[in-house]
Amino acid sequence: MKVSILGAGPAGSTAAFFLASAGIETELIDIREFPRDKTCAGGLFNPLLYFRDFPYLEEADGKYLYRAIFSCGKHSMSYTSKTPLIKTFVRKDLDFFLLNKALKAGAALFINKPPEGEVIIDATGARRARDYPKAGVCLAWDFPAREDTDTVYIHYAFQGIVGYGWAYPKKGFANIGIGALLPQKNMRSIYWSFLEFLESERIFSAGKKSFSVKLIPFAPRRSFHEGSTLLAGDRAGFVKPATGEGIYFAMLSGRLAAQSIIEGKPASWYEEQCRKGFGQHLKPLMFSWSRPLLFGTLEKAIKIGSRDELFKKMFAENFFRLGSHNLALRYTRHLFT
Repeated sequence: MKVSILGAGPAGSTAAFFLASAGIETELIDIREFPRDKTCAGGLFNPLLYFRDFPYLEEADGKYLYRAIFSCGKHSMSYTSKTPLIKTFVRKDLDFFLLNKALKAGAALFINKPPEGEVIIDATGARRARDYPKAGVCLAWDFPAREDTDTVYIHYAFQGIVGYGWAYPKKGFANIGIGALLPQKNMRSIYWSFLEFLESERIFSAGKKSFSVKLIPFAPRRSFHEGSTLLAGDRAGFVKPATGEGIYFAMLSGRLAAQSIIEGKPASWYEEQCRKGFGQHLKPLMFSWSRPLLFGTLEKAIKIGSRDELFKKMFAENFFRLGSHNLALRYTRHLFT
């Protein structure tokens, strides 16, 4: 049996690693040579969880960050963790690392080649907004930054977007971006304003301004396969809506796709395992709220966190997936105090 994997990002390379390690002939097909740039904040939320599921990621050269500042409106809160919140990478370096793992395991890489496998995994990324029940867009760029920059910055609802702006320090760089639920007008001008805001607050200085654009699925497709072709990563819509995080779910789906092929399971088994394994993280719970209610809730939450240490800890751990806490009860208590 031969397997063709379309797309050599985290989902495709992870699938190729496990398939090739099992002795299955595997071809990875991408449209671009590696290493190649990709629009992405480039962070592994809760890196210790990644290392549990994918131990080889600990070898990858990145930057551990323990501190985050969350802002919304006029309020901010700062949180420092005893364990790393995130490990950041220049995305082309992370993808190249994962690709090389697959190649060393025995997979073969081809550029712009027709697939020849009897089984296909499609990990080509998000294509059209209409493929997903909800979708968003992000603008981001890696800007040079000081090596000692050590704080993640998150700003919710910047200029009224349903989303947030961010700055993720990396080794020698900081990824600065802004992501919003579609439809959203004037994203380019909002992005320029966000860069200017970071500079005015002396959080980061972007210097020469630039960006690239990426479509973000904010809800999974109704089916995770097309016939016998398995859809993995962004192609299936495996992104956490509240944060835009997709790398972890891409890698999990790649591993499950490989497992289904190795064990001869049907596509329905793959879909079921994805829903059981990480489907709870992919539900767009707050997108049905009105904008005033959503913005008011977020600003109040940040205000609460600025004076309630436990609430702040729970909020940050939920964001970076260090824990899963029900914030509603503690939030409600503060409404009446």
